Amino acid sequence: MTRVHQRDVRTFVDLEALSQAAAKEIVDVARASATARGRFSLALSGGNTPKRTYQLLVERYRDAIDWGKIDIVFGDERFVAREDPRSNYRMAREAFLASAPVPAERVYAVPTDVPTVDDAAQGYERTLRRVLAPDAAGTATIDLVLLGVGPDGHTASLFPGSPALDERERWVSAVAAPTTVQPAVPRVTVTLPFLNGARHVVFLVAGADKRPVIGQILGDATSARRYPAAMVAPVGRSLWMIEQSAMPPAEPNA
Repeated sequence: MTRVHQRDVRTFVDLEALSQAAAKEIVDVARASATARGRFSLALSGGNTPKRTYQLLVERYRDAIDWGKIDIVFGDERFVAREDPRSNYRMAREAFLASAPVPAERVYAVPTDVPTVDDAAQGYERTLRRVLAPDAAGTATIDLVLLGVGPDGHTASLFPGSPALDERERWVSAVAAPTTVQPAVPRVTVTLPFLNGARHVVFLVAGADKRPVIGQILGDATSARRYPAAMVAPVGRSLWMIEQSAMPPAEPNA
């Protein structure tokens, strides 16, 4: 039977409104997951867009989440030290994790203190498979993945044309330093098999530079198939939360 991908699109007047709605969405999924399965697993995104969402989880919803039931992982990471300003872990720690009462042992950062980026990817693969026990088909069972979209259509650290897009079994891949995206350092990223096994995927998108690629992806243009973000089709629900400057103009009525 062919699986139909369900995509919900919502538009917001500015990043603050998007961030408030995103924080509420995370809380709602956290509560439902904890009720249904006794735990909630969340994959964090890097970049600038989700930072305010992370802050709101502590500022507004500190008492609304059962932090003892949460497992936090990362969708991608730059192969830099955790104290490096380019580190996704450092951003999440400063905006969210340092203030949230989540048990330290339930935060699973990518191990960037190993000799090579391949070592980091293999180590994180083992961690995710231990923390997020796969189902009988080997599918990832994460509750919620937060993602962004780059102007080139990349998501996590899955870039157009990357060999990592061809992965069909592994959940984590090492990625060479991108030549068109900063910072140009090697990355560790989750793969499409991991993303498409999620119960919920939420894209947080802001900025006018994203408008062309968002227009193609949401319009289901044939050309959109080359964009990694357009390849994310989870077994569960996907929600696109888009700040209005990134939203293509509506087509006029015929």
